[in-house]
Amino acid sequence: MRTADLMGASRAVRDWNPPAIASFYALFGYLYCMLAAPALALHPVVGGALYLVGQVTILSIHMNRPERRQYLPQSQRNAGLALGAVCGLLALGLLMIYPLAVDLPMIWLMFAIAGLVHLMERVTSRLYLASFSRVKDRVRRVVRLIEVSLLFIALAALLFFLSRSANDAWYLLGGYALFCLFRVVSLLRTDESPDAGPVYAPAAIQDFLSQEQKVARVSAYKSFRAIMLITMTALQVTMLLVFTFIGTREVGLITSLLVAFLCTTLSQWATKWLLLRRANRRPGTEPATGLMIGLGIWLLSLVSFTRYGMDSRVIWSYLSLGFSTAGVTMAIVSLHALENDMRGVVQFATGERPGPALDIAHEALAENAALIGEMLVLLGLMAMTLFTRGAFEGGSLQLSLQPLFLAPALALVVAAFMAAFRFPLDRKATAKLRAFLMLKENGETNLPLQKQLEDTVVKVHRKRYGIKLIILILRPFFYVQVIGKEKVHSTPGVSTVFTCNHGEVYGPIVTNLYVPFWFRPWVIDEISEPDRSAQYLYRNTVSRQYWIPKRLRLPAAKVLMAFLAWVMRSLDGITVYRDNPRELVKTFRETAAAMEAGDNLLIFPENPNDESLDKAGYLREGVGEFFSGFAMIAQLYYKKTGKCAQFVPIFASRKHRTLTFGEPTFYNPEAPPREEQQRISDYLRGEMLRMASQASREDAL
Repeated sequence: MRTADLMGASRAVRDWNPPAIASFYALFGYLYCMLAAPALALHPVVGGALYLVGQVTILSIHMNRPERRQYLPQSQRNAGLALGAVCGLLALGLLMIYPLAVDLPMIWLMFAIAGLVHLMERVTSRLYLASFSRVKDRVRRVVRLIEVSLLFIALAALLFFLSRSANDAWYLLGGYALFCLFRVVSLLRTDESPDAGPVYAPAAIQDFLSQEQKVARVSAYKSFRAIMLITMTALQVTMLLVFTFIGTREVGLITSLLVAFLCTTLSQWATKWLLLRRANRRPGTEPATGLMIGLGIWLLSLVSFTRYGMDSRVIWSYLSLGFSTAGVTMAIVSLHALENDMRGVVQFATGERPGPALDIAHEALAENAALIGEMLVLLGLMAMTLFTRGAFEGGSLQLSLQPLFLAPALALVVAAFMAAFRFPLDRKATAKLRAFLMLKENGETNLPLQKQLEDTVVKVHRKRYGIKLIILILRPFFYVQVIGKEKVHSTPGVSTVFTCNHGEVYGPIVTNLYVPFWFRPWVIDEISEPDRSAQYLYRNTVSRQYWIPKRLRLPAAKVLMAFLAWVMRSLDGITVYRDNPRELVKTFRETAAAMEAGDNLLIFPENPNDESLDKAGYLREGVGEFFSGFAMIAQLYYKKTGKCAQFVPIFASRKHRTLTFGEPTFYNPEAPPREEQQRISDYLRGEMLRMASQASREDAL
C-alpha cells in the first residue's frame, strides 16, 4: 500500500467515526432508519436496531484491524474481540427472529435501507479523505461529494419505487435525500487537510508504543483515559436514547429536533466561552470543572426522563430533551479541551513532543467506547422489541422509556462524574505545566517546579475540593466589596506575596473567598497540628466570642477546627514554625522553592502576642504590630532566581465589609538585607493603616 494511503490525522479519523460525536450529523442515519420503518409497517425500534447492527459490525471490523489494534491497550484489544463476537451473535439473532414476527419482504427491505445508509456514509468518507491528496480545490471536492450523493439517491429511488407504493416511495426518498444532505454538511464542517505523516507506518506505531509504556504509569494520563472511556460510552448511550425519543414520537418531531439542535448549538458556544473567557482578568473555567457541570446537567436530564418519559403533553419532556443535549455537548467540549491538555502531560512524562499517533490512540479509545455504548443500546432495543407487547406492530409510534432502559446511561454518567471529580489537574497545575514545557524548549529548567509537577502529574494525586466547597457555602454569608485589585500587576514567572491583617478569623476567610489570584498561604504550625489546633483557635478567637456560653467555647473550637482542618488541607499551605528556629529554616526553604516554582503567597504577619496588646490574640478590627522576619523570603527568592518579589498589602475590614488592595512594593536587592526587611514590613503595615484610616473617614462622611 502506498504511503499516501497510510496517511491521516485525528480530524480525518474523527470524521470517519460519526458515532463518537454528539451531533445530528452523526446520528441522523439512525433517526432516518427509525422514521423509515413505519412506512414498511414496522415499529421504529426495528429500524433503529437494524441500523445499529450494521454500525456495530462496521466498528468491530474496524477496531480489530491490526493497524488499529496497535493503538489500544491489551485489555481493550481483548474486549474488542469479545464485543465483536457478541455483535455477530446479535446480528444473527436479529435476522433470525425478526422475519418470524413480520412479513419477510418488509424486514429485508428495511435491512436494505439500513445497508444503503451505511454504504453512503462509508463511501463518502473514503472519497472525501482521498480527495485531499488529489483535489486541492475545495469547490471540486464539494462537487464530487454532491455527485456521489446524487448517485446514492438514484439507487435509493430505484429501490423504493420498485418495492413500495408511490406515496411511501416519495416519503422514503425525501428522508434519504435529507440524510445525504446532512452527511455532506458534516463532511464539509471538518474541511481540513490531514496532517502530513505516516500515522500507521511501523515507525510511527513504535514511537507511540514507546511513549505509551512511559505514560502508562502517569496518574493524570491514566485518569484521563478512564474519564474519556466512561464519558464517551455514556455519550453514545444517551444520544441514541435521545434520538430514539425523537424517532418514536407521533407528534412534535420537528419541535423535538429544533429544541435539541438549539440547545446543542447554544451550549457549545457557552462552553467555549466559559473555557476561554478572559473578562475582568478572570481565567476560563477548568476543563474538568466544565466536564462536571455538563455531566451534572446531563444526569438531571436523565432523571427527568425517568419521571416524565415521552409524554408529548408535558413541557418537562422538551426540557429534559433540551437539558440532555446541552449537558452532553458541554461535557464533550470540555473533554476535548482536557484532551488538548494531555499533550502537555505526555510531553512532560516522556520528554518528547507527542505526534499524530497520540491523537489516533485517543480516537481509537473513543471508537471503542462508541462500540460499547452501541452494544448496550442494541441490547436495550432488542429487549423492547422482544418483551414489549405490540412492538412489531406499525400502528402507534409511541414507546415508553422504561427506567431499566435508562439505568445504563444513569450509571455511566454517575461514574464519569466521579472520575472527573477525582481528576488531579486543575487550572493552576495546567498553567505551571505549560510554563515548564516552555522553559524546557528554551533550554532552561526549574527543579522546584519540576518536582511539584511530578507530585501532581506523575504520582497518585487527588485534587482537593475543600476550599471550593467552603467558598460555595460561605460566599452568600460573607458579601465583601473588593477594591483596588487592578493595582496588582502580575508578571509571568515572578512571585507575588500578599499580606493581610488577621481580624480574628475574618481576614483568612474573606481572602480565601474573594482574592482573585492564586496563592499558597502560610499556616501556623499550631493550626496544622491537630492536637494543638483547637487550643490555638480557642485562645485567639473563640474565647472572645461572648455570645457563646463559656462552657461551650472549647467544644465549639474543637468542632470548628475539625471542619477547618479538612478545608485547609485543600489550601496546599506552607507550615510556619514560629517558635522553633530550627524548624523555621524548613519553612523558608519550602517557601523559596514554592516561589521559584511560580507560586504566590498569602501571609498574615501580625503578632498576636505583642506587648502592646491588652490581651493576647488578633485584633477584631484594625492592624496589629507585625513580625518583620517574613520579608526575608524576598532575599532568598532573589538569591535563587535573580527576581524581585512583589509585596501587596490587603486590608480586610469586617465593619465595612471590604477587601482593599494597597499599592505594592518590590524587594530592593541593593539595600542592606536587614534594613530592606524592616522597610518592607513597615511599608506594608503603613499601607494597611492608611487604608483602615481612609475607610473610617469615608464612614464618618
